[in-house]
Amino acid sequence: MKLIGLDLDGTLEDSRDDMVAAARRVRAQLALPVREDAALRPWVNAGMDQLYRQCFDDFLAVSADTGADRYRIVQRAYDAEYLANVAVHTRLYEGVADALHALAELGTLACITNKPEQISRALLAELGVGALFATVVGGDSCADCKPNPIMLRSAAERCGLDPAHRPSFMIGDTAGDIKLGRAFGATTVWCAWGYSDGPGDTPDHVASTPRELAQILARAA
Repeated sequence: MKLIGLDLDGTLEDSRDDMVAAARRVRAQLALPVREDAALRPWVNAGMDQLYRQCFDDFLAVSADTGADRYRIVQRAYDAEYLANVAVHTRLYEGVADALHALAELGTLACITNKPEQISRALLAELGVGALFATVVGGDSCADCKPNPIMLRSAAERCGLDPAHRPSFMIGDTAGDIKLGRAFGATTVWCAWGYSDGPGDTPDHVASTPRELAQILARAA
């Protein structure tokens, strides 16, 4: 059974509206000035560390001796707020649900995302596809995150798969997904409908729509 790694944000769904809304509410909780959504939006899909640091930079701009504590305050407040409102506006991209069911017939699905694991699991469940994934590896699941191949290696270990003897794939919409897949030795598939304008490094395959994913993997196996 092949290992099929799939990114979450920008590949399966667009969660930016809910992430921006959570940042806006946490800023209000921390008594920070109102910041326009347009100023928050670029940072919510740049990794969680960048989200915490850039969406709450004014709160974190304190002396070094208390900065770490303030970072933890932001992290805990944001994660709790987002988890409680994880799928208010977020929906799967058109065709993704069918694509996931088709992919699940071809291999073992693992969600590989820099979003925290607990939040990712909750989001997949809310979107009605959580049961299709054998595991979820989030940005806080390993010692490092994308594009470090440790994430795919962890997914393989959790699923009891030996990637040295089985084909593996990494599907995503960012250069980080393609770099991760290549470093792991997986066949890479870039999703053209996602957040990114391009894949960075040249992927092995490009999918223009979700319905193409199963066809690509079936041919590449």
